[in-house]
Amino acid sequence: MIDRRIFADVLIEGLEDWVPIDQLIWAAREEVAGHTWKEFFAELLHFLLEDGLIQIGELAAEGFSPWKGAADEVVQLVLDDLERLSWEPKLGSRAWIANTEAGNEVARSLIDC
Repeated sequence: MIDRRIFADVLIEGLEDWVPIDQLIWAAREEVAGHTWKEFFAELLHFLLEDGLIQIGELAAEGFSPWKGAADEVVQLVLDDLERLSWEPKLGSRAWIANTEAGNEVARSLIDC
């Protein structure tokens, strides 16, 4: 299991708004120094999706539009998008994070700690 403090800021920020994927990249980079942070990012993203704490999707005129598919498929979509951008999502990543209700509950519990 991944320590909640690693993704706490992402979920807490997600209580108020959708979160750009670069926030999760930053969390992975901070936790794991060196060349393996991208692997840890993929593991972290998979964990959050598999545990039902977040959804990944795009922002559209009507709001947040979640991507469909199993956790493995969504992780691969995100990784492909980030590779396209040389891991610089500020250049136009399509991937955004939205908390699920379970993610909101975890975020609120992290604030209360």
